Amino acid sequence: MRATSWIALVVFLSACAAKSPPRGNAIPVARGALEQLQQDLRAIFSSSDTDHAFWGVSIRTLKEDAVLFSMNATRMQTPASNQKVITSAVAAERLGWDFRYTTRVFATGPQSGEDLNGDLVIVSDGDPTINPRHPDRWGVFDAWAKELHARGIRRVRGELIGDDNAFAEPGWGVGWAWDDLSLGYGAAVGGLQYHENQVELLIGPGLEAGARAIVSVSPPGSGLILDKGVITVAEGQPNRVSLQRVPGSNVLTLRGQVAIGSPVTTELASAPNPTILYLNALRDALDRHDIFVDGYSVDIDDAEARPDYSKATLLIEDRSPTIGSVIDVCLKWSRNEYAETLLHSLAPASGGNTAAAGLTALSETLDQWGIARSLYVARDGSGLSRNDYVAPDALIAVLTRMWRDPRHMAPFRATLPQAAVSGTLANRLRDTPAAERVWAKTGTMSNVRSLSGYIMTLDNEPLVFAIMATSFRVPASQIDAVMDEALVRLVKYPRELHEESRAHHTADLRQPSRAPRTHRAAKANDDIHVLDIAHGSATRLTFDGGDEFNPDWSHDGAYLLYGSNQAGAMSYRPIAEQTSPTVPPSTCRRRRRPARPPCPRQMVSARHP
Repeated sequence: MRATSWIALVVFLSACAAKSPPRGNAIPVARGALEQLQQDLRAIFSSSDTDHAFWGVSIRTLKEDAVLFSMNATRMQTPASNQKVITSAVAAERLGWDFRYTTRVFATGPQSGEDLNGDLVIVSDGDPTINPRHPDRWGVFDAWAKELHARGIRRVRGELIGDDNAFAEPGWGVGWAWDDLSLGYGAAVGGLQYHENQVELLIGPGLEAGARAIVSVSPPGSGLILDKGVITVAEGQPNRVSLQRVPGSNVLTLRGQVAIGSPVTTELASAPNPTILYLNALRDALDRHDIFVDGYSVDIDDAEARPDYSKATLLIEDRSPTIGSVIDVCLKWSRNEYAETLLHSLAPASGGNTAAAGLTALSETLDQWGIARSLYVARDGSGLSRNDYVAPDALIAVLTRMWRDPRHMAPFRATLPQAAVSGTLANRLRDTPAAERVWAKTGTMSNVRSLSGYIMTLDNEPLVFAIMATSFRVPASQIDAVMDEALVRLVKYPRELHEESRAHHTADLRQPSRAPRTHRAAKANDDIHVLDIAHGSATRLTFDGGDEFNPDWSHDGAYLLYGSNQAGAMSYRPIAEQTSPTVPPSTCRRRRRPARPPCPRQMVSARHP
């Protein structure tokens, strides 16, 4: 008798009457597996070091929307950058994956020989991609300068004007902390955006202790005035640098110390006016291609008169990459500027691209998706606001919606950081079973950690999860470790439980199981055989390639339940009621893995999803 099959089966062995098969032992075994998972997760989240944190957790299967684990899943918490999951998903839905930003360069006067007798005006609807994160876009200013040079232009006898009015000012989110506004991640967004609206400060030690530190700024032309108060200290002393700028001021105050012999410290500061940073960078590109601008770089709000575009000449029209590349940076690298840009872009063009209008559009889309407003409070697009609140179940609903929509599933998952591979998860879960099997967005803020996304288990079962922790007093790395432990446990579900269960029952797998009140017994010897004890004969009932085990009879001896791994994992599942007409027993035995069995006497397969 050879081994040939692994499927969860029920066999009807009595007369060909269509009876509802009882559940037998299948439910306790399946429930035991789930209960074991839940017990393990409760233990992970109640670790003595981190049980003081407020945990919100929701984990479900994507195929069946079955709840695997839930803890405070409807309680709202500060999401930090997990807010970007919602913003990005809604942007993909409303704008479409083919959406692109457009930038136009106009001349307000005629060209006479090599001279442009008027202003050069740049108008954009918020393209955030002109920065080193998009190598193909980083040289776009030089490309424009080459186009203008090819037109014969060598001099602009007017101003270089930036029209940034596509986005309403000030470009910050509601509830942003004022001391975040001077830092790179707190930069305002606008219609014209360059280098993520921030500058890089390189701070190194002076020649001797007591000397001022050396500070360089890149790119130039930001309009910042530096108040340099960082000093050099003796070798071996700790480095610490702080940045502070009062909103509305151009003065950036630097304080702190750097030690002799220490490497250069890098800090990122927001540009006080992103439009001026943009225009000055474009001016430098024009200079490199021998085009001189007589006038100043002017924000359109400070221009003497607003240009009349109906009378202007369009010189250049530039299109950004598709929105997928924007969402990719937004989620993989958690860039606040990108998320706020997406939020403003959601606003109807007729009503002005304000953050408030974008939030209205966001809520309308979530309403259409059936996500209750009691599960979230959105005040910005990035999650930098402390006034954002999201329940884990809201994130689950958004992620599930994106997974089940064929337009979104593949491109959206591809934009998420992948464990041990990319983005903010590149260095997490390495050398674990969860490496390369988790796609998720991280969220980081003081005393806030969040992580939500998708898991593909070792059995290739897709799961969706959202884990949030707030109000903790331990280092954030300990919270991350708890989350990672939970993900490693999840990625093994259900294989690990099945393997443990099978190991537990190994001693019983080959033992005959006698049917109540009959002379029959069932024996698993890779295949299932029914033994006629009275006559000493055996009938083989399974013929599929694999391994069956642990047969068990129903209370009346009418049904036989047994486990198998035909689908690649142990499967103990109750079988749906069979109502098909009866056929002779011989026909039942000859059929092989029927999709819809013709009678209750035939073996019935229940594949693991």
